[in-house]
This record gives sequence, structure tokens and C-alpha cells, in this order.
Amino acid sequence: MLVVSFLFLFFTNVALASNLKVTLDGELSKAVEKNIHSYLGTLPTSDLERSAFIYSAKDNAFKALNSLGYYQADIRVVVEKDPWKLILIITLNEPTLLDNININITGAAQNDPVFIALLNDIDIHHGDKLHHGKYETVKSDLLSLALQRGYFDGSLVDSNITIKQGYHYANITITYNSGPRYRFGEVNFNDFDLKPQLLTSMIPFKKGDFYNTHDFHKLQQQLQSTQYFGNVQAVPAQKIEDKVNDNYSIPINVTLTPAKSHQFDFGVGYATDTKFRLSVGWRTPLINKYGHFQETKIEYSPKNPTGNFIYSIPLGHPTEDLLQVKVTVENDEYPDLKSKFYSAQIGRVLSKDNWNRQFYTRLHQEAWRYNLDEVEPNIDWSKEDNVQYIIPGIIWSRTIRGGSALDPSSGFRQIYNIEGAHLKAGSDNSFFRIHGRWNYITTLKPKHRLVTRAELGAIYIDRDAELAPSLRFYAGGDQSIRGFAYQSIGSTVPSSSDPENSVQVVVGGTRLMVASIEYQYYLTNKWRMALFSDGGSVANKGEFNPVYSFGTGLHYLSPVGAVKFDFAYGIDDDEKGWRVHISLGAEL
Repeated sequence: MLVVSFLFLFFTNVALASNLKVTLDGELSKAVEKNIHSYLGTLPTSDLERSAFIYSAKDNAFKALNSLGYYQADIRVVVEKDPWKLILIITLNEPTLLDNININITGAAQNDPVFIALLNDIDIHHGDKLHHGKYETVKSDLLSLALQRGYFDGSLVDSNITIKQGYHYANITITYNSGPRYRFGEVNFNDFDLKPQLLTSMIPFKKGDFYNTHDFHKLQQQLQSTQYFGNVQAVPAQKIEDKVNDNYSIPINVTLTPAKSHQFDFGVGYATDTKFRLSVGWRTPLINKYGHFQETKIEYSPKNPTGNFIYSIPLGHPTEDLLQVKVTVENDEYPDLKSKFYSAQIGRVLSKDNWNRQFYTRLHQEAWRYNLDEVEPNIDWSKEDNVQYIIPGIIWSRTIRGGSALDPSSGFRQIYNIEGAHLKAGSDNSFFRIHGRWNYITTLKPKHRLVTRAELGAIYIDRDAELAPSLRFYAGGDQSIRGFAYQSIGSTVPSSSDPENSVQVVVGGTRLMVASIEYQYYLTNKWRMALFSDGGSVANKGEFNPVYSFGTGLHYLSPVGAVKFDFAYGIDDDEKGWRVHISLGAEL
């Protein structure tokens, strides 16, 4: 009964209070009914309020109808007692139509292309039904645009609606005088222990450029993105008017407060690929007045514990041009071998137009042990399985997303990496490696989402040279080909010199090709289901044998990203089987 009553109230034009029921009677659209109830206001809760409500109901209803262009409406009020009822019997009659529309802009804005575009896009035309809301929107759009573009002295000189010819027609007149357009003046920073050149590099405009709120907000965003500051407050200062030289400017005052000297974060996660993971991060956002900062992160998981230290030195813009020194130590457990490596890298990181580019050279040393003969296995860091490279390379990437960062409605990520080493340049052998990865997301229609990804790679190396495991390609796992174990797909070698006791062990490969397509349907705002298919393989040149999988999943959208439970059926020639994959994170 409660549900039925609620639906009745929701889909009818009846409003109830404890001491009054209001009914609208007549051929009224939902928009008209909603506007009348809005003008009537909150329903009364006392006898005194009820009397005032009934007394003003007719006038308020007329105001509501007039605002929508119904100036010729008839309203009859009926009041009943025991229980109290207010019935408004409404006949709309013909609406008032627009005749002449005169919207004029004077001052410096009359030649501004953005204002001209606004006038060409106004949603009121000759012959339309008069709508006060649209009229008010035009006025507010003019005033808002003026403030966005630096017309701080602008005002509405004239704005009126003239009803004529027995309420059948109306004229609209709006005249806006923008006055002069202001330019950016000096940007003044409070005293802060940072080189002035670094602060000025983050000003996205020049003194004398026309003021606009986009660049003003970008100044704040760029300062905040450095994480040097605990708080950034930018405010326009007092206007400077030079009427003789027709020069109008507005300085900007910026107040900066320092961030905490040290920042720590802790994390925990789980994926079927790497099992549980614990992480701790330490960041020093500002080490000295030159803008240096460091990040240290240690992650532990049973499969691949990792440690990273990054020291960054601004060469220009603190977030767009950096010299970085990076040290990495990592252990990796592959299905049939274990590896550990360390690398020391120096590089330059450039960011512009959403593209991130990194040019680097790194010293990479790695040792590994195969799961071979149990009697005489090779030893960690032995001469046979210990290599060192000096690797120059470049990485460039771009990510564009729409909607939520954790669950984007659209997006495209592309990552490319080219690197290599040469025997005559300090490396134990020569190789050339290229790798690309793409992720694409689109929303086909509400509740229907498509997620695709692809990955290609190739390594060119002498067949007699042995490449370190972390530089080879592998496939399989949560983020690769589901239905197969983590990094279980690749070229194989015999585990023993004895053919009778030998089994094949996976050692990675020099060619990579993987693709995935996934359809997702949102059951609610927090839950979605998925259908997917993955395919591809990793092998050496001329040995490519693709594998496939298909499956379904259930995803929960948590505050830290999607928790995915995927069930995949892997197909590798005659070998088939189900595998469960659990992961946490966003696609981009």
C-alpha cells in the first residue's frame, strides 16, 4: 500500500500536506504542473500557513503560467473543508508568442568572436512561445561570458519584455554594454623559498594577454600539480584603469603555503597474477629552492617484490621538463625461472599537449635461474646467467579519458617504447626492442560499454645471444590473455639434457601479439557484468602459435577502482580449462 501510494503521488498532479491537499485540474503538461507547484512553494503545516497559502495560490499560479508564456490563462479556485482541499481549475488558452527580438552588444565585446557565436546560438526565435526562463538565461549567459573574458565593467543597459496586442505577442529587448576588456597584469607571489624562474615558468599567459578564466584557473592547476604547496590561492587584485591610453589590466595575487616536508602512503592489493601486494611510498615534494623532489616506493608480493627510487630535477617547468635519476631493484618469479635485476637510469621527461616523452639511458644488470635439473641446477648470479647492458631508449605515451578517472566512459591510451643495446657499447650482447600497447574504451549507449586492448612487440637479437628474462615478452594473466597463468605463454626449451626426463619450460619470446575485446553491461551504478574474448601469443620468429580464451565476469565498482571477478576458458590446441582471475583497478 505504501508503494502504491508513493507511485500515485509521483505520477499525478496532486500534492499533499498534513492539513491541505492541492490538486491541479486541466490539460496541463508536466512542465507546467512542475512550475506551478514550484511557485506555490512549500505546503503548509499549520492553520495560519494554510490560510496564507490558499490566499496567495491564484496569484502564484498566474506568475508560474506567465513565466511560461501563458498570459491569457483562466484560473478558478475551489476550496473544500474536512478534509482541506485546494483545487486549481486551469484553462491555459493560447500562449503569448515572440514577435521582435532585439539583443544588442556595445563596447569592446561587440567584435569579440565568442560573443558573436553566443548571439548566433541563442535559443529564442521569432514565433516561439514566450519563456521567461530562456530570457533570463540569455541575460545570465551574457554576464557570465563577460566575466570569463575580462569585461569587468560590463552591465545590462536595457532588458525588458513588452506584452502587446491583447497578450498575443511579446517583444524582447536586451542591450549589454561590455565596456573595455581587461588584460592580465603582473602576477605577484608571496615570499616562498623557491627560485622565481620556477614560479614564472608555471604562468600560462604573458603580461598584456587578454584576461580569461581558463588561463586564470590553469595557473592555479599548474601550481597545485607540482605538489610543492599545501595550498594555492590566486585572486584578482584591484583593477588598473588607464583611460587616456585605453589600457585596462588586472594583476593577480598568489598566496602559496608549503606542503608537508614528507608524505607517506600505504597500500594493499590482490590479483591472481601477483597474489597479495603491500606497498609503502615516501615522497619529499620539495627538497630545495631549485624544486628538486624525490619519490621512493617499495612493493612486496610473493611473485615480484620491487623497490624504486626516483630523484627529479626541474630543467624548466616543474612538471613538464624534468631530469630524472631512477634506481630500481626487482625480483620476478616466472612459471619456470626466477630472476632478479637492478637498473640505474638517467633520463629527461617532457610533457606537452597530453603527450609524455622520456629519453633515457640505463645500466641494467640481471641474473636468473631456470627450474632445470634438480641435481645440478645453475646458481643465482652465476657467470652463465648474469648479463649487463647499457640501454638507451625512448618512451612516449598519451592518455585521454572522459568521465570518472576510476571508471571512464571513454578513453584512449597509447604507449610506445623503443630501446636497444650494442655489444661494442658496453653491453654483453646486442638487441633492439620495440613495444606498443593500446587501450580503448567507449560507451555505446547508456549502460553499455566496450573495452578493447592490443599489444604488439618485437625483439631483434642474435639467436645465439641470451636475453635477460625481464626484457623478453611473455603473455597470460589478468592483463594479458585470461584463461592462462601469469606469464605462462612464450617460447619453451627442454628442462633437461635427458630426453626421457625432459619437460618444456617457458622462457619468453621475441615476438608478441595480444588482443582483447570486452563488452560490459551495468546492472546498477556499482555492479556490472562482462563478456570477453582474448587471444594472441608470444614466440620466437617463425614459431607463432596463437591461443584463445573467452569468458564472463562480474565487476564491483569500489571507491578505489573496479574489483573484477573474471572466469575465463583458455584454449591451447587440445588443452582447455577454466581459470579465475581477480584484479583491482581501472582500465586506463
